[in-house]
Amino acid sequence: MLIRLSYCRVGTTCLEGATLAGHLRVPAMRICLLLAIVGLVSAASVANAADKTIHDQDIGFSLTFPEGWFNERSSDEALRLTIKPDNQGLTCMVSSSLYNPFAPGSPSDPRKFIEGWSMDTWKTMMGKSFSTADFSNDRLARFPDGYPVRVADLDYTVSYETVSLHGHSRIAFSIRGARYGYVNCSLIAGSAEEVAQRWAPLADKVERVVNSFVLDPP
Repeated sequence: MLIRLSYCRVGTTCLEGATLAGHLRVPAMRICLLLAIVGLVSAASVANAADKTIHDQDIGFSLTFPEGWFNERSSDEALRLTIKPDNQGLTCMVSSSLYNPFAPGSPSDPRKFIEGWSMDTWKTMMGKSFSTADFSNDRLARFPDGYPVRVADLDYTVSYETVSLHGHSRIAFSIRGARYGYVNCSLIAGSAEEVAQRWAPLADKVERVVNSFVLDPP
């Protein structure tokens, strides 16, 4: 079974040109949580390996991930890079793009916007993409130069025709200078219990990946 779902429901801020039905259109920025679901395979622990850091100057971000994980570029304007371990059911998706602070709907002070983020902000900007969405562990992190980034967990369900699936994500999002972007590491399965079981052996590696996400400085 191969299901590919793309969501973009971003409250008051969403890049002009979103094409899926029901998307909001405001020429500021787009947050798209793209979930690539390839079957429902059993989880196994990834072997320990040295981490690999990539810096993509064209897209404007840096990310560190385990050496044994696969990475590939995307031509999609919103989703720029996917990283995943082999046969684990986990996909880390990276998006980065130019940010127009003068576009309608853009925060007047992006730094304060990220620092003043709340659970309600997560729900408004990303929660409506899913059938159900429960955010937790929201925290304020910092890039190396002290610029703020927002991090949280998300437990969600998505429905596709007669199929209802459960998932868990770890997300980091920020706006920094002329760029905005996020990394979203997501795992999806047939039940919440299966998601938790398959997530556990990957949790430490996911945490390292998400915490390593850095947008290029202005």
